[in-house]
Amino acid sequence: MKENIWPHSWLREDNTMKTALFIASYNRPELMEQLLLGLQENRDALDDLDVFHFIDGGPNSKQDVIIGLINSSTIPVHSIIAREVNYGVGLNIIGARRMLFDELGYERIILIEEDLIPGPNFIKTTISLANWAREFNDVGLVQVWNLPRRPVNESDLDAIEATNEHFYTYCMDVEVWSEIKETIYAYERDYLVGVDYAKKDWRGIRRKFMKPRYSPQRVIRDGNRLFPVDLHIPNPFGRRLKRTVPTSQDAITALALWEKGYVRIATVAPRCNMRGVFGVHSNPKAFERLGLNNQGQYVWQQEVPIVFRLLN
Repeated sequence: MKENIWPHSWLREDNTMKTALFIASYNRPELMEQLLLGLQENRDALDDLDVFHFIDGGPNSKQDVIIGLINSSTIPVHSIIAREVNYGVGLNIIGARRMLFDELGYERIILIEEDLIPGPNFIKTTISLANWAREFNDVGLVQVWNLPRRPVNESDLDAIEATNEHFYTYCMDVEVWSEIKETIYAYERDYLVGVDYAKKDWRGIRRKFMKPRYSPQRVIRDGNRLFPVDLHIPNPFGRRLKRTVPTSQDAITALALWEKGYVRIATVAPRCNMRGVFGVHSNPKAFERLGLNNQGQYVWQQEVPIVFRLLN
């Protein structure tokens, strides 16, 4: 499908910037406004990134309002990709990763969905954690959002853990993407393209696509590993694929990572806050059931760690 792309004039001609921050959004301008204010708290970390916005459109969309907020913000923008229709979050995010990694040659991407509000040092901590994790061959994604199971304080700022929590934000390097994209693209081709979201073949995705690729046993990768062979790592879907297992592109990303032996890590102390009470899969009841109503309002002003310690 044709897309409207507005490049901004500050793009460097030599394209020396290898990291892209991309924001996926649809029809929630009130959250986009909060997100942009959160990025303002990270303004000094944005000069080394290219910022992309991938905005779904279609009838009754608020795309123009969202674009207006972006353009009136002081946050630098590389490009705004305005979808002509509502792709849905799956096609939108998969398409964004294809463009950034496969077509534009970025070596690292940071994703923020529109309902994830960055706190101070969100960008710096994400990049620091990603840089530290590169020496480990079994870390696939890093993120600095978490839903702490206990109170956290300044002593937890360098602590990390393995997680299967939600993909509201993450940082991925191209080496990982190159290993998992075949699974992502097969899912997109067979179950998303040309299919109405409400009519997606949920059962087929679980039984025909996910089940043959999934094992509860962790694949042990060669090379320098963060996680010892005998350390128990919670698998993403349990011992078997139940009928309640999600079939979203987030779930398929988790499946593809697990299939290749990758583990996702997160800081124990969150550097951002999830505020999407209303959305495709969210309402106040679901928000509370997931424990998201108990997120603390954390603002960490301490130095960003450059070395992290595993709690698992």
